[in-house]
Amino acid sequence: MLKRPGLALLLLPFFTFICWSHLQAQPALLSYTCYRVSSGITVDGSLSDPAWKDIPWSAPFSDIEGDIRSKPPLLTRMKMAWSDNFLYVAARLEEPHLFATLTERDAIIFHDPDFEMFVDPDGDAKNYYELEINALGTEMDLFMSSSYIAGGKYNLSWNLEGMHTAVKLEGSLNRPSDSDTAWTIEMAIPWQAFRSETHTDSIPGPGTRWRINFSRVEWNLAVVGDVYQKVTDPATGKPLPEDNWVWSPTGVINMHVPEQWGFLEFSAKPPPRRWWVWMHQGDRTKQAWNNALQDLDTLGIRGILLGTDTATLALVSSLAEPYGIDVHAWIWTMNRGDADTAWLDYNRLGQSLATEKAYVGYYNFMNPAIPEVRDFLQVKFGELASVKGLKGIHMDYIRYVDAILPSGLQPKYNLQQDSVMPQFDYGYHPAMVMQFMRQYGVDPRQNLDGETDSLWLAFRLGELNATVSLLRDLVHNHNLAITAAVFPTPAMSREMVRQDWDSWKLDAYFPMVYHNFYEKQVDWVQKVMEENKQQLPETPVICGLYLPALQEGNQFSLAVSSALTGGADGIALFEYRNVTHTIRKQIKSITHAEF
Repeated sequence: MLKRPGLALLLLPFFTFICWSHLQAQPALLSYTCYRVSSGITVDGSLSDPAWKDIPWSAPFSDIEGDIRSKPPLLTRMKMAWSDNFLYVAARLEEPHLFATLTERDAIIFHDPDFEMFVDPDGDAKNYYELEINALGTEMDLFMSSSYIAGGKYNLSWNLEGMHTAVKLEGSLNRPSDSDTAWTIEMAIPWQAFRSETHTDSIPGPGTRWRINFSRVEWNLAVVGDVYQKVTDPATGKPLPEDNWVWSPTGVINMHVPEQWGFLEFSAKPPPRRWWVWMHQGDRTKQAWNNALQDLDTLGIRGILLGTDTATLALVSSLAEPYGIDVHAWIWTMNRGDADTAWLDYNRLGQSLATEKAYVGYYNFMNPAIPEVRDFLQVKFGELASVKGLKGIHMDYIRYVDAILPSGLQPKYNLQQDSVMPQFDYGYHPAMVMQFMRQYGVDPRQNLDGETDSLWLAFRLGELNATVSLLRDLVHNHNLAITAAVFPTPAMSREMVRQDWDSWKLDAYFPMVYHNFYEKQVDWVQKVMEENKQQLPETPVICGLYLPALQEGNQFSLAVSSALTGGADGIALFEYRNVTHTIRKQIKSITHAEF
């Protein structure tokens, strides 16, 4: 046991000689919902276990004294989950100067930059726990009978038995010559560790509330020669006071005021369904991108489907990482403005898109049966898959030209498409026709009987499916996710755009359930999603909503409710520039309620 004067003060840098009665406006207490995970989480410090993916991050840490101090310059956040066996904690701390020296367990860890957790299971401000860890993974844990103000004593010999911790560095430790980014922490604490002193009876049930808080100690460092040293006060020769950044501010420089800790509420539900948004590049600087990411984070949006160049994808992926926002490259797949005109598809009349456009001038659909088309797409996808930090690739226009337009769009082109019209029936590129003729001995351009016509449709679907399979395997070989924007249901897709998406075996699907395109009310969204989840009960299906049609009143909230009631695994918004003040207020009311 360490014996030295004022050990309580040394152990806890946050204590000051400020009586509780001196606290002025106490900061609001924060709350975090701890969601249940069905399987254990691998604790290796990387935060890469799939169970973490949809667990929401906490609010960014702020100064321990609250809003009277400036916002910390480095982002710190945590997230938590639970299972039958463990309480799981993860944290990410931005850090341009990774520094740690202490290697002995139960040393005074906050003398290094550290991360700390405080837990009071029954919330009575007595019998609580503290854990500190530095970037070397060195731990200190202790038990408090009550706070120091209340006369409590620490027990440094007590340990969180059975706990697993791991640290991962995004950079190198104690090396000023290079550039560092952050460090991440994972913990798995068995429930019995909390029972040893508090005699907690069982695993917390749904609705159980604990008191909890987290803090980060950050020291001012200077580079002296080739090492880091703490910046000292010239008058005293002692290190300048540390910064204390915390999850739920206490209002005073003292973490040991458990009455001012936040709340941890346990939920038996799985994590909230993920929100996504489609985004084009626009004219954004690095700061503008960071502002947009902060906005998305505030809204609770956790995924971006971003259409831009590889350099911007790399930039945004790196900026999005601290927010826990995934970036997927949004790529127009079969409809390509840079396609060789020889690859462009033909309709049943023998007209090529190279000379006769369908509907709009930007329709440049390639035929999937052409080997050079597949080679071309594999190159494009390979370039995207090599972008550092990217989490996935999102295919759009992975289909043929519309054989039948949605009913709400037909008047725009002075059409009434009760059936497939030959000038809009595509897939008749000579290369595809020849392949079909070699296999079946029939020319699909001639009058076909019902059986042959079904074969021809299946053949076209199969050629697109084969292209998708190639791209899917390429993306998976890069350990990335692959998803697609698709028409509302598999049956509608096969009829309208020759798209057989429920057979593609992708990681998720984003059906564009744009009710106004089909002259439907928002309750139609529920019916569509119910059909999709019946078809694909085990695969995430994210409901795409068209924001321009949902600006009036509470139409957006009704559409979201309809989608989630229908079983949607998430919501995708088309697109970010249509997130108006009206929409923003409704998104917050929904996502903040979920979290």
